Amino acid sequence: MILILILIIGYANAARISVAPEGADHSSIQQALNNASDGDVIEVQSGHYIEHVHVLHSVALIGLDTGGGRPVVDANKSSTAITLRANGTRIEGFNLTGSGGCGCGNAGILVDSSDNIIRNNILYKNRYGIYIEEGAVNNTIYGNDFLENRVPASDTGGNRWSMEVKEGGLLGLFKAAKPMGNHYSDYDEPDEGCNDTNLDGFCDEARMIGKGPGIDEHPLTAPVNV
Repeated sequence: MILILILIIGYANAARISVAPEGADHSSIQQALNNASDGDVIEVQSGHYIEHVHVLHSVALIGLDTGGGRPVVDANKSSTAITLRANGTRIEGFNLTGSGGCGCGNAGILVDSSDNIIRNNILYKNRYGIYIEEGAVNNTIYGNDFLENRVPASDTGGNRWSMEVKEGGLLGLFKAAKPMGNHYSDYDEPDEGCNDTNLDGFCDEARMIGKGPGIDEHPLTAPVNV
């Protein structure tokens, strides 16, 4: 929670850069990133972006539904949609799809850095939804939907796959934080191991990330971003 607050406060006075198919600062996400500095906020509007995005600065990369759905970053069946190389980035609000089929780490998001926040994204039909390189640690991943990926995620450990989240608005000030993990399309039914006996919206058992040791303590029984 402290890490998230630090990152959000750090972005408060940053430059804001817009991306859209037309009528924005840039029409390409990568072009916007190439012109960004540490701490900037890049806001990507609805659209279909066929790109292999490399994040080399500590930025907030935010997808906005401006009427056409959340922006799609499509790797077009090769490599990875978004690769995080900079520490302290925030990625949220995207549909990430179409990675290559290589077991070397082709993914919706490949993480090769630390202290990042990845939340509220859809990882759809990739080799890996999220692939975290060995040595990349202290990343926080929650509130994402992993849908129809060959492997939802791979993590050698040292990262968080759930988070205590408070509700927004004034009511949130008076309520305790609630756990939030991720939703996995191959782990949301009883015959897949996900039972919800108390009907709280979470699987009773934690979900191992790949072969471990990463673990999602609070996997969700239903999508949260669709």
